[in-house]
Amino acid sequence: MKMKIIFFLIFLTTLSCKKEKSPRSITVDLEINQVDNPFSKSLNALRFLDSIPKEFNGIINKDSSFVMYLNTINPRDLQSKVKEKKLKQETIDSVDTKIYALSGFNKGMQYFILDLNGNKDFSDDEIVEFQKNVSENENYRDSFEIKSIEVTKLSGDKFHRGLTYLQFLPAPKYFTYKKETATEKFKHSLQLAALKHDFLYGTFNMENENYGVGVNKGWKSYEFIFKKSDTSFYTQNHQMFAKYLLKDTLRLNNKYYVIDSLSTFPPKLTLNEVNIKGVKYGFRTNEISKNYQITDLNGETTTLKSLAKEKGLILLDFWGTWCAPCKELTPELVKLHQKYGDKLEFVSLAFELDTKPVLEYATKNHMNWYNGIIKGKPKSGDMSSPIIGGLRIECYPTFIVLDPDLNILFRTCGGGGNYSDLKAFISLKLE
Repeated sequence: MKMKIIFFLIFLTTLSCKKEKSPRSITVDLEINQVDNPFSKSLNALRFLDSIPKEFNGIINKDSSFVMYLNTINPRDLQSKVKEKKLKQETIDSVDTKIYALSGFNKGMQYFILDLNGNKDFSDDEIVEFQKNVSENENYRDSFEIKSIEVTKLSGDKFHRGLTYLQFLPAPKYFTYKKETATEKFKHSLQLAALKHDFLYGTFNMENENYGVGVNKGWKSYEFIFKKSDTSFYTQNHQMFAKYLLKDTLRLNNKYYVIDSLSTFPPKLTLNEVNIKGVKYGFRTNEISKNYQITDLNGETTTLKSLAKEKGLILLDFWGTWCAPCKELTPELVKLHQKYGDKLEFVSLAFELDTKPVLEYATKNHMNWYNGIIKGKPKSGDMSSPIIGGLRIECYPTFIVLDPDLNILFRTCGGGGNYSDLKAFISLKLE
C-alpha cells in the first residue's frame, strides 16, 4: 500500500512538472515588392503650383507648361503628428516630401519631366513625350514606365528614405469640372497622376508549410493578405480572396493566429498563436457568420437565422440605389428569384441614409423578397454597422450564400464572371 502511494505521488509530481506548450510567435521580415500585387493600386493626382518659382530651372515653353508635385507622405498624417506634439512643424518643413514634375506641350507633343534627383532642375532629367489624346486609348498605361524611386517615408514619428514604385500617367479626366475658362481647360488637360505599384511582402514557415503575406496601407489602416508562398494571390473578385486587419484572427494549418503587430521601419510583422475555444466567427468563405440582427424597410427587426429557417439557404445581397453595378444586376436578381425563390431566401440589404429611395426602387423593379436597410452614408467607407464591419462589406454589390447554421458557403462581389459564378453555385446546390 505504501509503495502504491509513493508511485501515485511520483505520478502527480510528473504531471505537475509537465510544461504546457507555449503558444508560438512568428516574426515575418518584410520587403518592398511590386510583383503579384494583390491590393488595389492607388492613383493620386499631382497638385499644381500656382506659378513656377524662380529656383526651378530647365523649364520648357514657360507659357504652355506647369509645375506640379506629388506628396510622398500624406499631409494629414504630418499635421496629426504636429497636433499630437510628436513632430515639430520646423522639422517637417526641413524634410523633402515632394516629387516635382513639369508638364506641358512642346513641338506638337505633350510631355512631362520628373525631377527625380530633387535638384529643381528639369534639364538633367528624362523627358517623356506622347500624343495629346493618349489617355483615350484602352491600354495607354502600358506605354509608361514604372519607376523605382527613393523617397522620404514616415514610420511612427521618424523620417527615413525608402523605395517606392510609381507609374506617372497623364490624367486629364481625373477631376471633373462644370465650368472652365479656356486657360483652365488647357491647364487641366496637363494633369498628371501617380499609380502606386508597391506593397510589403514577406515569407514564413509554419509546420513545414511555406506562406507569403502582403501588407499595404489602406484607406484607414494597414491591410494583410496571405497565401501559400508557391502560389499567386487570389484576385480581388475571387470568392476566396480575404483581407485582414491588425488584431484579426486567421487560421493556418488548423491553428489560429492573431495579427498582433506591425513595425514599418524596419518592416516586420508579428503573428501570435491563440487557443480558440468554441465557435470562431468570420467573414470569409468556409467560415461562420454571426447571427446578425437586420431591419426591414418598415423598421421591423429579425435575425439571419430566423430568415434562413424556412428555406435552408439564404442569399445576402449588399447593395444601394447609388450603386450603378448593383442596379444593372437587378433584372438578373429578379430572374434568379423567379427560378429559385421557393428554395432560397433572398435578402437585399441597402446601405443608405433613407428608406424612401430603397422602397421606391424595390417596388418599381419587382424586388419581391426581403428588403432591409443598413443606415450609412453611401461611398463613405463607413464600417461601423455590425453586419457591414463584421462581414467586411467593402465592395458593392457583395453576394454571400449562407446555410441554416450560417456557414459561409460562397462569397463574391460585382457582376460579369463573378455573378455567373454565383448563379452556377446556386444551380449546383439547388438542382
